[in-house]
Amino acid sequence: MVKVLKISKIGGEKVRKKLIEKGVLDASYSLGKTGNFLLFPLKKTRGIVKEFGGKIVDRPLRKVSKPVTGLKEALGKILPSSLAEKFPRSFDQVGDIAVLEIPQGLGKYEKVIARTLGRINPRIKVVAKRAEKYSGKYRIRPITVLYGEKRSETIHREAGVRLKVDLNTVYFSPRLGKERLRIAKLVEEKEKVLVMFSGIAPYGIVIAKKNPSAEVWNIEWNPHAVKFAEENIKLNKLGKRVHSLGGDVRKVIPKLKKKFDRIVMVLPFDNDKFLVDGLMVSKKGKTVIHMYSILEEGAVDEFRSKLERKHGLKVFDVVKAGAYGPKMWRYCFEIIV
Repeated sequence: MVKVLKISKIGGEKVRKKLIEKGVLDASYSLGKTGNFLLFPLKKTRGIVKEFGGKIVDRPLRKVSKPVTGLKEALGKILPSSLAEKFPRSFDQVGDIAVLEIPQGLGKYEKVIARTLGRINPRIKVVAKRAEKYSGKYRIRPITVLYGEKRSETIHREAGVRLKVDLNTVYFSPRLGKERLRIAKLVEEKEKVLVMFSGIAPYGIVIAKKNPSAEVWNIEWNPHAVKFAEENIKLNKLGKRVHSLGGDVRKVIPKLKKKFDRIVMVLPFDNDKFLVDGLMVSKKGKTVIHMYSILEEGAVDEFRSKLERKHGLKVFDVVKAGAYGPKMWRYCFEIIV
């Protein structure tokens, strides 16, 4: 017997997603149903009825057989063992699109790898590889579909928001999801926030979603990203508090007739060249700037000192915001103006 939440089918899908987000849905058992009710197996029951309604009951649900736990394990069953050290261990997932980096020496197996990933993860509808280099005016690494539906557009979900994105026309990284949420949690009541180089507006939308009194302005020069930003603002019903401005930040910022409490500078390289533009719309002694830069670990202290000397600012913290490559990290320099 298994402890389950017995709840009406009406609204059941929302409850299932919430249980997964809270980490209490027990995936080692199959879901059940009886009449007009759904049965969700639980890892723990405390507080569940109070939050979701329904009843906690015992039911004999079927134990799910142990699935293949990862891509490397699955590939080990079909590719030569001599290649095992090269097997990709992870991938980026944007909505229902999985994006692989195909290691050198595995090129002729790329479609086998993609097909394997699609089969062990039925929620993935497209498996693609990313171009090795950034290209074009807007510095995009386009994808090539290897398996599944022939498309590059999807809807990505994170932190309670939905983000429409086309991986062949805009830059978007799901790896920054935790960082976006970290920044959102720092925002205080009624703050006015500026996001420079905002892309499809994931920072601005997450900030506004988590802070009902905040107002956010996004500036982005890629017209494809601006289009998606505007769609995403509508998709998340944030049109009154999140604004999308298209164009070069150096031309847009001087036209803004306001000062901001917080500025997020998302550009991964050369962000310091635009710091003076952010300072134009800052409140002296009050505005917090989050400026990102990709650096080797040994270069952080020198970069920090250079920022403080050149601009007369105080960098009060430096946060590691994720690995970028061998010995390279994305750092967030937390600055008080």
